[in-house]
This record gives sequence, structure tokens and C-alpha cells, in this order.
Amino acid sequence: MEKTARAAHSDVELAVLDAPILARGMLTSFLLHLAEAGAFDPVWSDQIHATWARALQASRPVIPVERIRHRRVEMDRAFPVASVIASRDAQDEVLAHCATAEERKNAHVLATALSARAAVIVTDAAFGLTGVMTRLWHDIAVLSADAWCLELLDRHPETVLHGARAHRASLSRGDGSIDGWLTLLREPRTGLPLTAEVLSGQRDRL
Repeated sequence: MEKTARAAHSDVELAVLDAPILARGMLTSFLLHLAEAGAFDPVWSDQIHATWARALQASRPVIPVERIRHRRVEMDRAFPVASVIASRDAQDEVLAHCATAEERKNAHVLATALSARAAVIVTDAAFGLTGVMTRLWHDIAVLSADAWCLELLDRHPETVLHGARAHRASLSRGDGSIDGWLTLLREPRTGLPLTAEVLSGQRDRL
């Protein structure tokens, strides 16, 4: 029986977290703290897992393979309905609209979103399926992590603040101050400068 995504929280959206997002530890940690707080429900697949793991090993070869495997296991344990197997119909539909090898390479991400009935794909500029998506009759948004967090702040401000507080409390890195934490969010590898700017205006609640 295929695993399918179902929202753990009935009033929030499902968002596919693509490999370029999950390969960045601080960013993944922040997003998953928001998800744990109930701001959204994350979605991924075995193929997305494999892709981010390869990317992380390539960019950070000093990280032991066992640690990367443990990270994947813990993600699936924390979000047991997040992992989705894309349906054959969804895969065929997306591939039928792919015109290049790069599009076919990323087709599984869109197929996962369709199978999960996700509203959003959170990814980076290299996603490369914009053309395919204009040819498909599906209303799925493609957003950067920063843009997604800003949307969540607009829709679920209290929930996001709760998740942000939990994320800050979870960190052993940094000086422990709000400014130090915001600096970590602004770092290019984390990539949340606009989110950090909004949160800086809520420092009395963080």
C-alpha cells in the first residue's frame, strides 16, 4: 500500500520541501520547527531524501554518512506522514510535459506535490520546472524558503512565533542572544534575510 500525505493539521497547507532546502541544516531545522508548531505540514519523498543526502555529502564531505542517515530517520520519525510515493499517473503526467533532461530530472518533485495534493513546493532558483508547470492545469505555488516563511507569518503569526522560539531554544550554536540567532537566519546558507527582518520586529516575543 502506497504511503500518501494527509495533513496532520486540518487547517494548514501541505508543502513539499525540495532537496536544496533539506540539504541546508539550519534552514531545515527552522522550517521543521515551524511545522512542529503547526504552521504547515511538510512533504517529501524517498527520491528527495536521496537527492539532499547526496548534495550534503558533496558539499560537506566531513559529515559522516551515518550522521546523514540518522538525520533522515529522525525526520521521518518526527513527521511519519510526510513521506510520499508519487503515483504513476502523476509521474506520467509530469513527464509528458517535460521537454528537457533538466525538467525530467526534477519531475519527481512536482509528481510528489501532485500526489500529496500539496499547495506549495519550497525550493531554490534551480528548480527548473516553471515551463512544465505552465503547461499543467494545477495550482501549485513554487516559493523560496524565505517567501514561504513570510507567507506563514502572514497567515499564522502566533504559530510561527511559537516555532521560531522553539528553534532558537534548540540551538547550541551562537551566543544565545536574539541578535545572534537572527544573524544565523540571515546567513546565505540559511537564506532567510526577510524572515529575520520581520522577526527582529517581534524580538520582545522571542
